[in-house]
Amino acid sequence: MKCSDAKRQILTVLMLIVAFFMGFVSDGIAQEDTGRVTGRVVDLNGNPVVGLPIFIAPLDVEGTGHMRTVVLPYEHAQLNRAHTDLEGRFSITDVPSGPVYIGALPDAIDKRLPEDFEKIVDEFTSGRDWEETTADEMEAFVSSNFGMDPTDFEPDVEILFIRVHGLTLYPRTDYDQITFGVKSGTRIKDVEVTVQPRMRVRGRVLFKDGTPLANTRVDFYTHARTINGGSIDFGGDLWTDTEGYFVFYIDEKDDTAYYTFSVEYQGLAVEAEPIRLDPRDRFDRLTLTFDSEPIPPKQLPEKIETDGLEPLSPAWEVPSVPAASHDVWVVNPENGHAYKRVHCETRNDAIAQATKEKAHLVSINDEAEQTWLAAVFGHKFYWIGLSRVPTTGALSKRAKKWWQWDNGDPITYANWLPNAFFSEVLDADERDYAVMTLSDGKWYAVSPGSVIWDMTGMAIIEKADLIDNPSAVEK
Repeated sequence: MKCSDAKRQILTVLMLIVAFFMGFVSDGIAQEDTGRVTGRVVDLNGNPVVGLPIFIAPLDVEGTGHMRTVVLPYEHAQLNRAHTDLEGRFSITDVPSGPVYIGALPDAIDKRLPEDFEKIVDEFTSGRDWEETTADEMEAFVSSNFGMDPTDFEPDVEILFIRVHGLTLYPRTDYDQITFGVKSGTRIKDVEVTVQPRMRVRGRVLFKDGTPLANTRVDFYTHARTINGGSIDFGGDLWTDTEGYFVFYIDEKDDTAYYTFSVEYQGLAVEAEPIRLDPRDRFDRLTLTFDSEPIPPKQLPEKIETDGLEPLSPAWEVPSVPAASHDVWVVNPENGHAYKRVHCETRNDAIAQATKEKAHLVSINDEAEQTWLAAVFGHKFYWIGLSRVPTTGALSKRAKKWWQWDNGDPITYANWLPNAFFSEVLDADERDYAVMTLSDGKWYAVSPGSVIWDMTGMAIIEKADLIDNPSAVEK
């Protein structure tokens, strides 16, 4: 029976309400099931890296609309972290299901943080709305409680690749995280994380009498002139320790260059002689001396009172740190395939995006893959690569249609909802495409005119060759 346009609109609204409720419930349940990841950290020679603080963090935060990494220092208290032991081993528990990545932290980060760090962050972020907090209030909070900046959380090593379940995973660029997916309750063992020291300059700031400029921030600038004639300028503010030392990491490390470093502080300025650095060099003997008597550091403002401020939402909604502009590839350690969520206008748009990435709409071949996808990408409406096409040969005389995966995989598994699960305008034999739904990730057949056709604005795409990047080891 055909429905009127008015009835169809009512059904669509009801579907949206059901989608919201079911998505809320399923997300809440998924968060209760966490996993454990154990392994070791080594250098390129296989030697253990001892005492390295590492963490595992979720890449996708509900509400942002896109996948992104955590924002430090605001979210530091929420990280699942551990230190490597004398054999480089680590064990991290309470790993959330979904896409995650492994990161490293500075060796001395715990010494910089106050003992009540997590309590301070919880009090300031719990139940509050960042949009109601001014930039001045946020800056005052971070400076007065911690005196810290995101640059203080830069690690001394870079992760080159990781091995998990026999797979070697590499970042696609210098700035990508190595991402893999974790199912609810998963125990992933013997993960091996290979790191190497980052290119850096370690320096010291002194006054002319030898007194260090200690425990404060300085403006640090760099001018690099490559031997090929190119140049680049960069910098930022850096923290000096109790002896006036600071560390500056150099990510533009592809060419040999002559670096000129300078520091400014409270109207004072000093510039060092140019230093030649080759890619991946670590220079630890830089000294910058002001021609001035000691000037005491600026006093941090007193800790701001959090009582009376408007409520703040969780720290991942800081407006000054936008989410990434696109989702990322997530590797399934169980089959070595990589998957990605894309936002799309139509199914054909999703196919076009997949083709551009040399991928295809996801084909789901067994229950384990289905469970992993639901854990990583959540229970939402997603286009999948299942469609019906007319048969050829004798059966075509009866206009019979068969379901098939777009990439040609045989159908070895099915996860269908009943044909009448949603109130439909079209009969089942008029619907030729499949979506993964928010009802436990089960599949449902749709076509233009179906209730949920226009509600499906995302797709999952898949490829099998993402991790083939051995050149990354040469970094």
